[in-house]
Amino acid sequence: MLNEREESVLRIIVEEYIKTSEPVGSRYISKSGPLQLSAASIRNIMSDLEEKGYLTQPHTSAGRVPSDNGYRYYIDKLVVFGSPDNDIISSLQEGCQTTSVNSFLQHFSRKMGSLTNSVGFVVAPKLNTMHLKHIEFLQFNPYTILAVIVTKSGIVHNFMLEMEKPVDKSELTRVSNYLNDHFSDKSLGEIKSHILNEMKDRKEHLDRLFEKAYSLGERVFAVENFGHEIYLEGTSNVLDMPEFRDVQKIKEIYRIFEEKHFINEIVEKCMTESGVQIFVGSEIGKEEINELGLVSTTYSRSGNVVGSLGIIGPKRMSYPKVVSIVDCTSEIITKMLNKLS
Repeated sequence: MLNEREESVLRIIVEEYIKTSEPVGSRYISKSGPLQLSAASIRNIMSDLEEKGYLTQPHTSAGRVPSDNGYRYYIDKLVVFGSPDNDIISSLQEGCQTTSVNSFLQHFSRKMGSLTNSVGFVVAPKLNTMHLKHIEFLQFNPYTILAVIVTKSGIVHNFMLEMEKPVDKSELTRVSNYLNDHFSDKSLGEIKSHILNEMKDRKEHLDRLFEKAYSLGERVFAVENFGHEIYLEGTSNVLDMPEFRDVQKIKEIYRIFEEKHFINEIVEKCMTESGVQIFVGSEIGKEEINELGLVSTTYSRSGNVVGSLGIIGPKRMSYPKVVSIVDCTSEIITKMLNKLS
């Protein structure tokens, strides 16, 4: 634990660095802070904080910046988190279309990014947790089928299936009707298990329609179609920050955002934890993005956690503001999904 003076100096440095992105010197703290200490006394405190691992000193500056440990102490011990003001809540909801889950999840990723000048992301529920409302197979061309899945929560997923033999439209209609009659209201995970078991146990006894229905169903409900879809908006917000002037660093971060793999890794951690999770720099576990911070939480449907969302920005983000926006967005999405259930 730090003493009261050390905590005060650390708080001033973190909050000033968040605002300016410039190292903070002892002269600034002695003039602007409430400590009423000389610059020399503050330098000693800063030196102690650096020795304890809470501050670092850039080579080109006499000032200090927070280390990952410094941010962590600030977040865990010094910050008071609260609710967002009414203007932010109104802005989050402004322009949101509730006609499609896909569209409002994307809306919130965009809004979170713009309100924090960072990257907002929302990870959609896994398909196998959703219940089927309707499935339809449409002929894109004689050898290509468009499969459209609509869940009870309003999420729409499309899959293109390449066929070895041409399939006519009337046959696709019969297959669609068969699957809807037998599997409507069941979870997609249940449907997948049922189809795989039927294909294994009764393949030789299925007539042509059943065989076609189960064959197409097996492909649509394949494991690779059941991952998380990620809506991510605002990459340019982060890349415009002063700490990302290095071209190579920009390329690396942009590539990671485009691939989205690391978000899936974080998601798996967050889905098992309750409340808002904060990862600072090296805590994210990916060296290329050690200059970033991530704030994430989950959202629910019918009392069950089904997805996650968050904000990725520079480590010097305004954590009270970001946490309140992430938490509020989770509540809004949960309420909207429950209305659609």
